[in-house]
Formats: sequence, C-alpha cells, structure tokens
Amino acid sequence: MTPAAPTRPAVLMSLPHSGLSVAEFYSMHFLGAIIPVTAGVTLYGWRALASILLVCGSAALGIAAWRRIGPRGHQLSYAHGLWLALLLALMLPAHLATTQPTSYSEQPWPLLPAAGFILSIFLWLLGGLGSGRVHPVLVTYLLITALFIDLLVPHWVLQRNHAATGDLLHGRAADARLVQKEPWLQREKAPGVDSESTEPAAEALSRYTSGREKPPRGWLPLQGLLRDNVPPLEDLIVGGHPGPIGASSAIAVIVGGLFLLYRGLIDYRIPMIIIAVEFAGLLILPIPTAVTAHTHWHWIASRSPGVGWAAGITFANYEVMASPVLFMAFFLATSPSIRPMARRARIIYAILAGGFSAALQLYLGVSFGPYLALLLASLLTPALDMVFRPRALV
Repeated sequence: MTPAAPTRPAVLMSLPHSGLSVAEFYSMHFLGAIIPVTAGVTLYGWRALASILLVCGSAALGIAAWRRIGPRGHQLSYAHGLWLALLLALMLPAHLATTQPTSYSEQPWPLLPAAGFILSIFLWLLGGLGSGRVHPVLVTYLLITALFIDLLVPHWVLQRNHAATGDLLHGRAADARLVQKEPWLQREKAPGVDSESTEPAAEALSRYTSGREKPPRGWLPLQGLLRDNVPPLEDLIVGGHPGPIGASSAIAVIVGGLFLLYRGLIDYRIPMIIIAVEFAGLLILPIPTAVTAHTHWHWIASRSPGVGWAAGITFANYEVMASPVLFMAFFLATSPSIRPMARRARIIYAILAGGFSAALQLYLGVSFGPYLALLLASLLTPALDMVFRPRALV
C-alpha cells in the first residue's frame, strides 16, 4: 500500500530531517534579517532598535503566557515566535518609539508592546509552529493598520551625518508634502538637527492612483507626479527616505533575501514570480495619465499619448520600491506554513499574490496593499494543496 502524503504539520514539525533543528532553522532566518535590521537602525537610529526590542520583548512575554494554555500552547516555539515578532517590528515605523505626543496619539510607544502581545495571541489562535495556515504577522499588522493607519505614516529620516547615532525626532518640522529632490547621500546637511521631514513616496503614489489627489492647479500629469511629488528613486533603492524600519532600503531587503536563497531556506520561485507579476500588473492595470476634475484611467498607460514607456516603467519602479512588496515576497510569502507544498501550486500562489498586490497597491494603498494581497493569496493555499497533492516518495 502506498503511504499517504505527509500532512503540513508533520512536514514542518520534522525540520531536523534536513540537519537543522527548529531553533537552528529560524536562527538562519535571523541572519538573513540582519541586513534589513542594520539598514533600519542606520536610517532611523536608536528608536528603530528600541521599536524592535519592545515588539520582540512583549511577544516573548506573550508566548510565555500562552504556552501554558491548552494543547495549542504546546505548539508555540520561542524561536518561531521571536522570528515573527522581528518581522512585525520591521514592518512598523521607528517614530512610534517615543513618549512625545503627536497629532494622532498622546504617547505612541504603547502600540509597540501591544503589537507584540497581539501577535502572540494570534499565534496561539491561528496555530503555532507547523499548524497555522494564516500568517499571524499579516493579521496583526493589518489589524493595527485598520485601527491606527494615520499613526503609522512615517515622515522622518536621519540626516546622513547623523546616521545610526542621531535622534529621529530631533528635526525641523516641514510642510507635510515637502519632497526632497536631492538624493539623501548628496543632500546638504541642515545644521542643529539630526533628522529631516518629508512626505513618503507611498502616500503620494496612493493619492494619485486611487483618485484622491487634489492638485492645486487642477491638473497633475503622470510625468509631473514623477518629477515633483516623489523623491529620487535612489533614495528608495539605497535608503534615505521615510518608511518602515525593515523595508525602506530595497538593496538591504534583496541582500537579506538572497542570503535566505543561498542557504536553501526559501523557494526562489515565490519571490521571483511575485515581483515579476506585480511589475507586469503595474504596467497593464489602468492608472490616471493625468489627474484633473474628470480623471480618466487608462489600461497600459505607457502607450497613451504624452506618457511613453520611459515614464510608465519609471512609475512601476517607484511603485515597487516605495511599497513593501520586496519584503513581503522574500520574508513573508515564503513562510512554510502559508505557501503550498507542491511546486506547481507555489507558482499559482505566487502569481495570485503578485497580481493581487499590484491591484491593491494601485487602488487601495501602497504601504499595506502587498500585505493584504498575500493574506488573500494564502487563504487559497488549502485549495491549492488539495488540487496539487504532493506525490508520495515511494
């Protein structure tokens, strides 16, 4: 009799078959995250590090409490839980680590330990190591976004002469829509302050493609958006622009992801297909060629008169670099608990995640669209596992 294919929990709980224990498996993931963590601390200083410690510390306390409750508690692993807590911390902005009142909250810092504890609750509810079919980090982040979306919008980045050592909130407030056009690495240093304020590119892109943009002159073409309303593209590639702690530097995220690929910890098909499908979707899906009193959306806007392929591809580059899709594709979508088991199923899963991400970025929000897209794609994983059953190794 041919033995039945192993279930997902059995596969995940038997990680030592590859020569790694569960703790060693996730310790290798921590090594891959060192590059994004280092970039985040460099761009946002000690407040980024404090944010990471608060989220991870509260998650560890939550796991210690929930491990004592019921059979689900026995499935919780500190290594797995702390890895998820680190991912959640890297998805949040560093300015939350402050006791100073803001326009949205008297003291934002309690949101950080609350996020870690909420993560431990979802980790228990959705199943611990090997049994969770919904990513608890995605659910936690989207819940926080739904409740505190305005509080999560970053506006500060350290000046390069105060990188890693400065205070992120020791800066001069500026116009909410001020955009620095000189690259961060070449920008003139402002005396007497550690940081500078600017609008994140994700906000400008979201307003434009969702139809919420209200240009002061009543007309804003796509070329005008790229020329005047977003920062230099290199600030999004290298770093030097307000954003989440771990997703602000595309280079750091890619290097960390390539380390995971080199160690054989993730399937290369998933990030490659997600990014390729998202980029294609950004070029094909309808976007405004110009925002006016009567804005019209155009499919394949690059073919429209006055836009051209150069502007269209540049727009798609900005959408990819300003969003957390790279972080999502390398560090979240490859999670063993939510990706399908069969290779063909993973291809479909990645195509769905990339397509959903492009649409949700354009019409809902650049900063959280990829995370919601991955949640929707992961909900289809059980169906994909049923259709594409792994073959028994006999």
